[in-house]
Amino acid sequence: MADKKDAVTNEEAVSNDENNDQVVEEESENAESSPEQEPEEELTEEEKLSRRVAELEDKLLRAAAEFENFKKRMARNYENMTRMASERILLDLLEVADSFERALEHMDKKTDLKAFREGTELIFGQMTTLLDKYEVTPIVALGEKFDPNLHEAMMQVPSEDYEEGLVAIEMSKGYRLGQHVLRHAKVGVSMGVVDEKKKDEK
Repeated sequence: MADKKDAVTNEEAVSNDENNDQVVEEESENAESSPEQEPEEELTEEEKLSRRVAELEDKLLRAAAEFENFKKRMARNYENMTRMASERILLDLLEVADSFERALEHMDKKTDLKAFREGTELIFGQMTTLLDKYEVTPIVALGEKFDPNLHEAMMQVPSEDYEEGLVAIEMSKGYRLGQHVLRHAKVGVSMGVVDEKKKDEK
């Protein structure tokens, strides 16, 4: 019985030795097959700084290119919006032009002046409605104190109806576009009542 036990123990020992040898061989093969990892190259402070500068320059160039493209897109969008707004206004003005053309055709047929006046008033009303649509409103000038922000003085005139410094004549109506002055009113400013004696003395 003792001989059998010794035989079994010897076989197990041999088997364990063989397994250990196989593991060692596999580890050796794996070590040979895997490439050796090279240590990372240590950069100097100057090299690190140069690399950082290059990265920043690249980012700056990309940002500048993107900004340039953005400006071009905005310019195209502004052009398109301006053109579309102009087209809408011009289409509305063409309606007024059509009305004037029809009125002139009726004049050729010897329409009486009363009917022509009524037609002209209708066209003027159409034009006024169009101006209101685009927030274009007239500037009140006659009888108002002269304001260089709203009025353009073309002359000074003596007046018994308006005090000195007030607008006595409106030669051309002014208009606002919203709160912006689109066109100044061209006016004559009152000098007040002029004393004829003083005038002759001068």
